[in-house]
Amino acid sequence: MVKFRFSLSLIFFLLLLPSASSEVEISANAETITYGAPGNAFVNSGENVTFNSTGILDAKSVLWDFGRDISGNGTRYSNMTSVSYIVYAEGRYDINFTVFYEDKSYEIRELTLFVDFEEEEQLDIVNNEALFFAIAGSELIMSAILGYWTQQIRKEKVYL
Repeated sequence: MVKFRFSLSLIFFLLLLPSASSEVEISANAETITYGAPGNAFVNSGENVTFNSTGILDAKSVLWDFGRDISGNGTRYSNMTSVSYIVYAEGRYDINFTVFYEDKSYEIRELTLFVDFEEEEQLDIVNNEALFFAIAGSELIMSAILGYWTQQIRKEKVYL
C-alpha cells in the first residue's frame, strides 16, 4: 500500500510539473496578458507606462517591439525584461514581446496599447447620414430634370 501512495504522489507531482514551469506573462500598468491571448491597455497621453515580463527564467534573451517609436527616437525595440516609457503620441501601439530560448524556440505575447483612445459621438454619424441622403436626393432630382430636357432636345432634333 505504501508503494501505491508513493506512485500516486509521483504521478500527481509530474502532472503539476508542466504547469509549474515558466509561463510567460507580460503587463502594461498592471494589465496582465497570459497564455498568448492578445490584450488591451488604455493610458492617457503623457502617462508613464511600465511594461513587465515574468516567467522567463530559462530564457536566452527577450525583445519588446512596440511597432513604432513609443517615446522618442530609438525607442521602438528593447531587450530589457522591464521597460518604462512616458508615452506622448496618441494612437494605437501593437506591441509584441518575444522570448528566445536556448533550444532556438520562442514565445510571442501580444498587447495593444491605446493612448487617449476616445470614440466619436453617435450624433456626428447621424448628421453625416442626413447630409448624404440630402445630397443623394438632390442628385436624383437634377438627373430627372436633365433627362427630361435631353428627351425634349431629341424630339426637336436640335443638336449643337
